[in-house]
Amino acid sequence: MVSQLQIFPDCLRASFVERFARCGKANCHCHQGGAKTRPLLFPDQCLAVAKSNKFLLPTPSQRQAAQDGIAHYRQLHDQIEELSQINAELLRRGEPLHRE
Repeated sequence: MVSQLQIFPDCLRASFVERFARCGKANCHCHQGGAKTRPLLFPDQCLAVAKSNKFLLPTPSQRQAAQDGIAHYRQLHDQIEELSQINAELLRRGEPLHRE
């Protein structure tokens, strides 16, 4: 199992947050108290209790790179969780843990 872990160098522990902002058109309804129209997606990293790191990514390629990195982190996290469950079951049975 350990030898099967896939670790991607672009792993990014974050999630995407969507916020809505006013657009750049002065006569748009969003400037006259209407709904904000332009969704902004940006990564949000939880650093500690009540502390987070949010940053805008201006280009589509940066947003895609962040999405890929987040997906790779989640994939690795899922693999580690599976290994942890296997090891917990081995301990429960009185068998030795994996040492690969």
